[in-house]
Amino acid sequence: MYRKMLFTVLSMFIVAAGVANAGSASSLANQQFPIGIFWPPSPAQMTDASYADISAMHANFIVGGNGVSDFASNALALTYAANNGLKILVDDSRLAWQEKSITQEATGHGFFVSNSTSLGQTFRTPAGTGWGLNTVQLYIDKLNWPAGFTITLSLYDSPAKQQLIAKDAITAPVSTYYPVFNLHTAIQSDREYYWELTSDNPTPIGWVTTSSGDVYDHGQAYRNGVAQAFDFWFRIGFSQRTYQDGTQPPAATIDEIANYYREKNAVKGYHVLDEPSALQMTSIQNTIRRIKATDPDHMSFVNLLPSYASLAQLGLDQKTGEYVTDQVSLGQTFTTKKGQTYIDSVQWWIDKGTWGAGEALQLKLWDSPAKTSLIAQDTISVPDSEWQQFHLNTAVKENTMYYMELTHNGGGDKSIGWVIRSNTNDNWYNDGSAYINGVEIAADFWFTINQNIVGGSYEDYVYRWMYTEPDVLAFDHYPYLANGQFRSDYYANLEVIRRQAKLGNRDFWSYIQSVGVNGVWRAPSESEMRYQIYSNLAYGAKGYIYFTYMTPESSGGESFNNGIILPNGMKNASFTWAQNVNEEVQNLGGTLMKLKSTAVYHSGSSLPASTVQLPAAFMFQPNNKTLPLLISSFEHDEGDIYVMVVNKNTASAQTVSFSIAPAIVDVKEVSKTNGQLSATNFAAGSLTINLAAGEGKLYKVQK
Repeated sequence: MYRKMLFTVLSMFIVAAGVANAGSASSLANQQFPIGIFWPPSPAQMTDASYADISAMHANFIVGGNGVSDFASNALALTYAANNGLKILVDDSRLAWQEKSITQEATGHGFFVSNSTSLGQTFRTPAGTGWGLNTVQLYIDKLNWPAGFTITLSLYDSPAKQQLIAKDAITAPVSTYYPVFNLHTAIQSDREYYWELTSDNPTPIGWVTTSSGDVYDHGQAYRNGVAQAFDFWFRIGFSQRTYQDGTQPPAATIDEIANYYREKNAVKGYHVLDEPSALQMTSIQNTIRRIKATDPDHMSFVNLLPSYASLAQLGLDQKTGEYVTDQVSLGQTFTTKKGQTYIDSVQWWIDKGTWGAGEALQLKLWDSPAKTSLIAQDTISVPDSEWQQFHLNTAVKENTMYYMELTHNGGGDKSIGWVIRSNTNDNWYNDGSAYINGVEIAADFWFTINQNIVGGSYEDYVYRWMYTEPDVLAFDHYPYLANGQFRSDYYANLEVIRRQAKLGNRDFWSYIQSVGVNGVWRAPSESEMRYQIYSNLAYGAKGYIYFTYMTPESSGGESFNNGIILPNGMKNASFTWAQNVNEEVQNLGGTLMKLKSTAVYHSGSSLPASTVQLPAAFMFQPNNKTLPLLISSFEHDEGDIYVMVVNKNTASAQTVSFSIAPAIVDVKEVSKTNGQLSATNFAAGSLTINLAAGEGKLYKVQK
């Protein structure tokens, strides 16, 4: 979700959660269905009782954040979690943020601030991208700051004060000569800003300490808007989202974090980053590899952006290209994955508009750039898309590097392109690199293996993350808008996630919208919350996380409302709604965790974009074809067939009668009360189901 990304940047604490795919480092040892909460109680709100409430809601893990982001706060959180049968995906702010400060600490003079005298300072922000300004610390004489008097620090675009960006106020008494004003706002990099100090009282407060001369090269002090030949004493704290500008956490920091948590009770894993761009994925993969080198027994987790994020946010707007000619070959090394023993096809992104008559491209798969052994090849003369598939149909060895090379046959104008690659020094894929005429370059050509996707699409973004082999595929998509509408791309997002999870042999998780943001989202009703959960289960989700549990304070222009726990600490009605549906899912969980999604269909008077209409041959056929339903099929680990039916109508209940295929001899429901199979009214090829608004039910089908 795009709005959650903004909230992440400004709050500095957003995290995400997930569980590992069966067979990964954190494979589920039992069949408890993973249900998480995000935005837990802050360090000031944390008590054993507050964690007992989370457990009572039938959740079983907590996603760190809301200030629970360092060793001390996590140690207490893990104690409370262990006491209440919960696990935590621990958040350490150093995995997601790097900090920097600019300072001017020369002294020697000072000024007083009052309601008739304002004090200010210009300064320059760090170079780079994605910085936030967190705090401004000043040196103020606390002995001459009377109790009850308030000083306000305002951040402006310039001394002309055309735009107020953020502000904070402190009221005496204060315990320090170095008070900290908390701004936590996004800023532009490498540009000048202006902070100004004002008071609500005519009595002078101070000194507010300055240097005795002009010592700071990137700004100057102001008094009542007039520049002075001094600079105020200040420390300004910034933070930048890790992985911006090609950075990542230092190896020593990663090792310290993993060594601290690896043997802690109640640790479920590590939150590494929320909503990355595609440009950050290989660096994140390197961080995860480093964590796993120290702690292979706990998962690492990253949550992806939704389909309505922009191309810039997805990191898909940054690319360039090369021409393949009769004189210039293009190549790419890559490394097969564990268990990958066959390549059906390879896609390259090639501008077919420059592909003329008589021109052909050949892709050869070699053992290495030295081209000692040719393994497979395919030639294409007439392209059918920009993302052409070369069919290699060859066996390969797992965990092995190969080299593929694209060559031109010399026909036509002897040149085809662009062939899309990353910008120089942008790494799209680890464990491989691009080549031009056999010479390695600091880039990667766009390619997929055993896929058929559109380059630069949301599915491309998801595929690139799956290429890193994450422990779990997780994403967020919040469909309930403040204007009362339901996002039209909700199902298209689910289709992509389900497809890529299956192709990558990973479980997928989804965030569940449980909070409102004024002017953006509405807090969902009970049936809407229920439908989010059951629609995700119908698509094969193996876990979900509530966004949010506590109602966040307003941040960065976003005003949150009606989380599961209200701002006053009281339980919202949604606590009981979540508690009830979570209990149902936990009772279904023993079965759900053993199911593999085989098909998802829609029935009703209209078919959502990117979805599949219920086939006439499917074993469950609603007699009323206009009823809005989700109908999906699953295969159990033991080979049995299951069907889930979900009421897409969140406004009213539905009674649905089905004609059941003649090959079906019995249909039993998986009980939401105890998880056991229970009898239905199935008889003579018919079945009637009663569904509450937004409800889903799971059935075992016997042939």
